[in-house]
Amino acid sequence: MKKITLVLALLGSVAAVPASAAIQTVNGSFFDISYDDSLVGLFGTPTIVGNTIQWFPSGSPGFSAFSAGDGIEKANSTFALTITAKPDSAYSFTKFDLQESGDYSYFGSGFVGVSVAGQLRVTPLDSPSSTLTSLISSTGTFTPNATLDFSTKNWDATASTGSMAPVTAANVSIENLLFAYTPPGSFPTNAFIEKKEAILHVTVVPEAQTYIMLLAGLGMIGTIAYRRRQSQFD
Repeated sequence: MKKITLVLALLGSVAAVPASAAIQTVNGSFFDISYDDSLVGLFGTPTIVGNTIQWFPSGSPGFSAFSAGDGIEKANSTFALTITAKPDSAYSFTKFDLQESGDYSYFGSGFVGVSVAGQLRVTPLDSPSSTLTSLISSTGTFTPNATLDFSTKNWDATASTGSMAPVTAANVSIENLLFAYTPPGSFPTNAFIEKKEAILHVTVVPEAQTYIMLLAGLGMIGTIAYRRRQSQFD
């Protein structure tokens, strides 16, 4: 009996140990990204299309905040990744632009509404450089619904690092916060907001040596074309 109890206790301790996180890598045409799959939070799994990294949060309740006389309700999540230029591509990054969108609705009087907040952070890795930050802010104004109008409207938000010195590797994090707020006990006052997509556009340019080779190649082509034209008139 003691042996059985000991075995069960050991099995229980093993089951209580969380599964080890795994670093996932997604390969793209210009760069690859890696991230901890245990820390995707409300974002979900990213994909790469061309020079953009995309997330489409899903599930129930998804990446959303809802308040119906509950005061301030918040949904927040942060996604962190490492982006690395493909070693054989001779490309580097000079800018990161974030675009997010979703839908919302709210109605009632007094302290009622929704909002979007957060931050885009980029830390270059291939040379000592300070972290670049940009606040995420909505591009338009959130407007209330008519009483008992449960339809939703679209919202958009952006953030940008602006142009920076070319880098070939960087840590990137996107912090997102959604807020829905209604006065406590104000039912049927209602506020809802959900994020449906996040797209990080990476400006990719050839490295300096590639530019020099490209210009040299164009110069040679121009010289050959010129000599051919000259030979036609000789």
